[in-house]
Amino acid sequence: RFCDTAYAWDSGDTVSVSELAERVFGSKLPEVVITGGEPLEEEHLPHLISALAGGVRKVTVETCGYIYRKDLPKTDRLRLVVSPKTPTMGVDFPSETVRKLLENYRCYLKFCVFSQEDLEVVKDFVKRNVNLVPEPVVVQPLQVPEEAYPETAKRVAMMVISDLELLNTVSVRVIPQVHKLVGLK
Repeated sequence: RFCDTAYAWDSGDTVSVSELAERVFGSKLPEVVITGGEPLEEEHLPHLISALAGGVRKVTVETCGYIYRKDLPKTDRLRLVVSPKTPTMGVDFPSETVRKLLENYRCYLKFCVFSQEDLEVVKDFVKRNVNLVPEPVVVQPLQVPEEAYPETAKRVAMMVISDLELLNTVSVRVIPQVHKLVGLK
């Protein structure tokens, strides 16, 4: 399971792509974000994107960047938010698949950072792929049990703004999870 939202693991309804698209079109929402677990694992994702984009919807798919799919529709209404895991999260960084996603789709990059090691991985990837990296790159402080989130957010922000090498390579936004700063789940 890739999703960090435990209640999403076993809840929800099973519906067809057409029924889901009908529900979305009835809502008048201008944008649909497909997230939860790893959407690129879903067999019917290309069909869902096509159905939603065909209805004049902006479609954003959030992915951790470990899976590359060449069958996603080529439409200007599709954006991928690629948020690869950093070393603190205990997995290998998926450089090659992230690079392929950047080469083939319109993407945003969001990196969850806790440690200097995480930031070095981000910086290395950005430097090696500077011509592919969309700006701005988003750095989001990563919550871990060992440190209060407000302290993590402040520390990570300071790491980023003091890293002139990174800031001279690409524009960066540090965006903490505000709900965690104010004590909401």
